[in-house]
Amino acid sequence: MTSIGLLLGVSAAKLGTMDMSITRLLSIHIPALLPPTSTELDVPHSVQVAAVVGIGLVYQGTGHRHNAEVLLAEIGRPPGPEMEYCTDRESYSLAAGLALGMVCLGHGSNLIGMTDLNVPEQLYQYMVGGHRRTHAGINREKHKSPSYQIKEGDTINVDVTCPGATLALAMIYLKTNNRSIADWLKAPDTMFLLDFIKPEFLLLRTLARCLIMWDEIFPNADWVTSNVPQIIKENIGNQEQTSVSEDLNMETLVQAHDYIIAGGCLAVGFRFAGSANSDAFDCLYKFARNFMQGLTTSTATVTGQYNLQTCLSMVLLAVSMVMAGSGNLKVLQLCRFLHKRTFGEMNYGFHMAHHMALGLLFLGGGRYTLSTSNSAIAALLCALYPHFPAHSTDNRYHLQALRHLAVLAAEPRLLVPVDVDTLKPCYALLDVTYKETQWYEETTVELMAPTMLPELHLLKRIKVKGPRYWELNIDISKGTHHLQSILSRDGILYVKLRAGQLPYKDDPQGWKSLLAPNLNNRSNEVRTFKPEAISTFTSDAALVSFAEYFCRASENMKHKQETVALLSAILYECVTQENPEMLPTHISIDQAVRTLVRGDLCETFSLWQMKLVLELCESRVLQQRLRDTRRQTRGLLLNSEFLPVMKSSADRALDQWLCDNSHVLQAYLRRQPLNNDTDVNMLACFLVYHSIPSLKDMVASDLEGCSCFPELLLKSSQLGVPVRALLRLSPLFLQNHDS
Repeated sequence: MTSIGLLLGVSAAKLGTMDMSITRLLSIHIPALLPPTSTELDVPHSVQVAAVVGIGLVYQGTGHRHNAEVLLAEIGRPPGPEMEYCTDRESYSLAAGLALGMVCLGHGSNLIGMTDLNVPEQLYQYMVGGHRRTHAGINREKHKSPSYQIKEGDTINVDVTCPGATLALAMIYLKTNNRSIADWLKAPDTMFLLDFIKPEFLLLRTLARCLIMWDEIFPNADWVTSNVPQIIKENIGNQEQTSVSEDLNMETLVQAHDYIIAGGCLAVGFRFAGSANSDAFDCLYKFARNFMQGLTTSTATVTGQYNLQTCLSMVLLAVSMVMAGSGNLKVLQLCRFLHKRTFGEMNYGFHMAHHMALGLLFLGGGRYTLSTSNSAIAALLCALYPHFPAHSTDNRYHLQALRHLAVLAAEPRLLVPVDVDTLKPCYALLDVTYKETQWYEETTVELMAPTMLPELHLLKRIKVKGPRYWELNIDISKGTHHLQSILSRDGILYVKLRAGQLPYKDDPQGWKSLLAPNLNNRSNEVRTFKPEAISTFTSDAALVSFAEYFCRASENMKHKQETVALLSAILYECVTQENPEMLPTHISIDQAVRTLVRGDLCETFSLWQMKLVLELCESRVLQQRLRDTRRQTRGLLLNSEFLPVMKSSADRALDQWLCDNSHVLQAYLRRQPLNNDTDVNMLACFLVYHSIPSLKDMVASDLEGCSCFPELLLKSSQLGVPVRALLRLSPLFLQNHDS
């Protein structure tokens, strides 16, 4: 056992590297890789099997010709010479097939340099039987001596070679959607052909065909049953209503039906491994319940308890693959129920399958799940081979140590938000965006973290969503290295809580937050802050002092309640949006508007500044950028009701001045002198705020000569006069024309 573990361990550590030191170590344990004149070593059979799989791991996906040629020959290795290679041949042939599949993993028809080997045709012959070909290679002389214990003749023993050849075809053409190869693996559609194939091999053929036609796997019961041949569907469903023909063997049909269904379910498990897909789970859970009910019905005597237990175990493993790492309660209940069964055909192998399902369900303590990469599928095929041992030392059909290779398919995908201030895990909303595929368009879903992420190659972007935490974007379309480094470090993603917000654990509905009362009540009393309330938002001494001296309502400030409310609202916005540096800007705009309302504004600089801010916030380009959800912008620094209120106050003050002092503007248009400094200052403010051009330009355009508003609008458009300003000036121009 130590040798087996050592060989598999070092091979997995050097996965796909073609490391020569490990190759030499493995070759010592494989007679087929040694020269014919080498000294014969007494290597235990199970160690040879582990070494053969090790070759597949070290040379995974390389398409190495020499190793592929040797492994192809080892699948059909005849018994002998003399008393050698007479026991546990099935596990060695299976290991050779798995290793060959891993060496040529996913290459399909692009096996460069192997055309003369006819790999698909040779594997097909191993699968269906036929005349044995002459053994090639450096060890051909050794196989000329017959076996003293087994006489097979010149025909291939498909009971030995079929499983390895079937899985080798599946792995070589994995996800290639090669229909010609997939048609080789279709279940027979006649009773005559069904009698020539073991029901267990129908499971392997169905699984292999579905893995090749990867894109055609769908998570529903109709697709699973579509793999069943028509002859089985017709006679299984109508056996109670109509008489069954004597030419049909119902035991063969029922067993074939159950194994094909189990193969289809296992294919769904591989296709949606680690995805927690609800449709796949519902489909597989339904078939698992059907097989459980079948154990207690009359069909159990026809199918056989052992066959039903095998199919049920495979479906249970399939649903555990889909829900890997999730700890799903329904799957756990199935595992617990089957764990308690100790009667009938329930043996060591079935308990092992149920415990493997339980291990997949809680993979890595809920931090890991399964991948669907080619390498992961190859590892799962080795680990979940659908033939279970009868006892703990049974390695005849499958080396039990290979069950541990499932760890090669595991990957960390648990994302755990951690508050950067408290360093404690927390809940956070995520927007997960999927890339566009042939099955669906670009889609964004909302998840509550901690959560298990989908496979990274399917994602485009992950975004920590507000309003409780500051937004954080991880763009995966440019590469997954950053996110992979986060997931490899226990999946910790640091997030920062916004000011005034509480974590979801303390405030699930958002009703206890310091911001919650202000959203529902806009009275002046609510908008005013106490210094201790401000301290929960910020520790800035300047802001706390501002709240203490300017935002506290008192008896002697009753006539200034509006001012206190406005200052409180300004402070509220700055601290909640975490923009304290904008507090002076707010106050400057408010002071400019108040001075304008009093008519004391002696210069137009502050008005120019406010006008620029208003023009920027009202620009179409900026508004479009703010509406565009694809642009990850924070928005405006002044994004509340403050600016519209200030604009309304300025408009109202200037309109009132124009109504009371229209003669000042008329005197300006007629080039008459103005002696009052106050009138000159307010006139300048009016001209600047409404973007009215110089008097020279207006005289050149002959605006006073217009007889109607459309003519005035046409001439003023050439000067760039805003329409709102023209509406205020039109009574003066048209009045001058009439007079």
